[in-house]
Amino acid sequence: MRDTTTALIKHYADALDLRGDVLEIGGHRLANCAIEVFPEPRYRYSDLNLAASDIPNTIIADITNCQAEIPDASFDVVISSDVFEHIDRPWLAAQEIARILRPGGVAVTHTLFAWRNHPCPIDYWRFSAECLEFLFADLECLEKGYDLSQRRDDKPGFWPSGMDSVPVDHLGGWRENWSVYCVNRKGPGDPVPAFKDSTHPLAVHLRGTTQGVVTSPKMNRTALPTPPDTLSPAVRDLTGRLSGIEETLGGVDQRLNQLQRQLRSASQPLPVRAWRGAARRLRAVRSR
Repeated sequence: MRDTTTALIKHYADALDLRGDVLEIGGHRLANCAIEVFPEPRYRYSDLNLAASDIPNTIIADITNCQAEIPDASFDVVISSDVFEHIDRPWLAAQEIARILRPGGVAVTHTLFAWRNHPCPIDYWRFSAECLEFLFADLECLEKGYDLSQRRDDKPGFWPSGMDSVPVDHLGGWRENWSVYCVNRKGPGDPVPAFKDSTHPLAVHLRGTTQGVVTSPKMNRTALPTPPDTLSPAVRDLTGRLSGIEETLGGVDQRLNQLQRQLRSASQPLPVRAWRGAARRLRAVRSR
């Protein structure tokens, strides 16, 4: 779970004095789940997953259809982080989350807007903030937006299987990482200050929209920002040597063309000694 997601959850937990039963969707395994964000006795943490894991209190169910496993109004908080992109029918998952929330309960959904492919087992979707608000139309939207905290991280893939790998160049792999989030409450309540407007140091990574300010250098008539120098010294040295070789070859081509023009323009047959001299000069140029 991202640090921004944890801070977002804690902001609303404190602002709304949340407590009680918590359900995390797709905690995967104990080392990666959010159980430490919800300490006892204030919270009672459970995980929902498709298969058993080492997470205690795991409910084996499908979030798109879990009526048999989870009764209505069972949880005060429902969270998911990097899960919705892997759900084949996220609109059904949103309906089930609204069903299992208690009145006044809160759902925090953090998923992906722009990210490399990572099938786990299948990578189905990417979402905008407006899409998440639409999916949770049965709930009140307290805050939605985009998380740019990992925007320029180099993410070429790290699974040994290579199933999440992308083509790599000298700048790395994938460097446009935008996640998206939505915080929803079941039923009306008092207004709550948005986390992205707070003074928390991580709030600067969150923004409400992708638009609103013209940033195109062409439209603003400004120069492109200078990219960071990410070339290694070896690559930089090789680039310089190749440039020098290109200049040398350009000079050789120019001298060859000059000699050939001189030979073609000769109006009289050249003496044997002159022909031999010209041939030696051509061979010498070609051998460089």
